[in-house]
Amino acid sequence: MKRPSIRVVVDGSNLATEGRTIPSLVQLDDAVRAFLDEYDHADVIVVVDASFEHRVAPGERARFKEAEAAAEIVTPPAGAVGRGDAFILKIAQRINAVVLSNDSFQEFHERYPWLFDSGRLIGGKPVKGVGWVFTERLPVRGVKSARATRAIKKLAVTLPEGVVPAIGDTLTPVKATRATKKAAKAESGDAATARHVVKVTAEVKAVRTAKKAPVEATAAKAAKDVRAKTTREGRAPKEAREAKETGDAPAAKKAAAKKAPATKKAAAKKSTPAQSAVEVPATPAVALRRGRQPVNPEDGFASFVKQFKIGASVPGEVVAFTSHGAVIKVTLKNGTPIECYAPTTSLGDPAPARARDVLKRGDRQAFRLVTVDSERRIAELALT
Repeated sequence: MKRPSIRVVVDGSNLATEGRTIPSLVQLDDAVRAFLDEYDHADVIVVVDASFEHRVAPGERARFKEAEAAAEIVTPPAGAVGRGDAFILKIAQRINAVVLSNDSFQEFHERYPWLFDSGRLIGGKPVKGVGWVFTERLPVRGVKSARATRAIKKLAVTLPEGVVPAIGDTLTPVKATRATKKAAKAESGDAATARHVVKVTAEVKAVRTAKKAPVEATAAKAAKDVRAKTTREGRAPKEAREAKETGDAPAAKKAAAKKAPATKKAAAKKSTPAQSAVEVPATPAVALRRGRQPVNPEDGFASFVKQFKIGASVPGEVVAFTSHGAVIKVTLKNGTPIECYAPTTSLGDPAPARARDVLKRGDRQAFRLVTVDSERRIAELALT
C-alpha cells in the first residue's frame, strides 16, 4: 500500500553549509537526493537565502541560475524581514509541511509553536562511509527563543478580527461600552462573570518610521524656554539697579545677595530637566547576522588574496583532517602561513567518502583556488 505523500520545505542554505565554511550546491543536491531516496513519498520545496547565489563557488553559479529558473530552488524577496528562515516557516505553515533543517529557529518559537510538534522538524547530517542520515528532532530553546517569547507575550491582547500585533505597533486601549458588556454576558451565559468581563478593543497604528518632526519641535521649545527663563532670572533686580544708580554700596550688596539664590536655582534648572529634554537618545541598531570568527589574520589573508587569484594553482601542505575535508597550510612568499580548507566534494569526481582516502598528513601538493570567504578570512581549495 502506497504511503500518503508529505510536503517538506528544505532549508537549503542550512544543509548546503553543514560541515563547511562556504555553501555548496553539490552538497545540497546530494542531501535532497538522499532524502528523497529515504522518503520516496515526499514532495519537497527547496528554499535558500537571497544571497546564496553570491556565496557559492563561482563554478556553481550558472547551475544555480538554471535550478532557480526551473523552480527547483526558491529564494525569498531581497530584503525580506526575517530573511530565509521566516520565509521557510511561512511556507511550511501555509501548506502544513515538515521542515528539513538543523536550525532551531529560536526567534520564531512563539509565533510557530507547531515546530515542537512530533514529526514537524527533521534534521540531517552526512556520516563518513554511510552518507546522509536523517532523523526527527525538536528545536533547541535558548536566549533568542526566550527573548522572542517575552516580546510577543507583551503583545498578548485581543484585537478585532483576530489581528496579531507586531513589535513596533501602537496599541490604543478603548474602554468597553455597555453594548460590548451585554454581548459578553450573552456569549458566556454567566451573569456573575459577565459583570467582571471587560472586552478590550484596540486600534493598531503602524509606527514603522520615527516621528522626527514632533521630537525636534519639542526639543526646540524646551531649549527656547530654558533661554527665556535664564534671561529673566539673570536680570538684575530693581533694588540693585536703583542702588547702583544712586551709589548706595550697602544697598547694592544686599540686592546682589537677594539675587544669588534665584541665579543658582536657574542654573540648576538649566543643567538638569530642561537639558535632558533637548537631548534625544538614539535607537541602538539591531545586528541580524550571526557571528562568524575569522580564521586567518587580516594582513596575512590580504597578502594571500593579492598573491593568488580564483582558479590559480596554490601549493599547500596537508596539516589536518575534518569530518568533511582537509585543512591545507599555504606558505606565502614572505613566510606567512595561511590556513585553507579543501572539502571532500572538491577532492575528486566522484567525491571520496573521506579526505584521508586521497590525502595524507604532510603531503605537499598543488591545489586550485576555488573561492574566498572574506568575512571568515579563509579560502576553499580543490585538487588539481
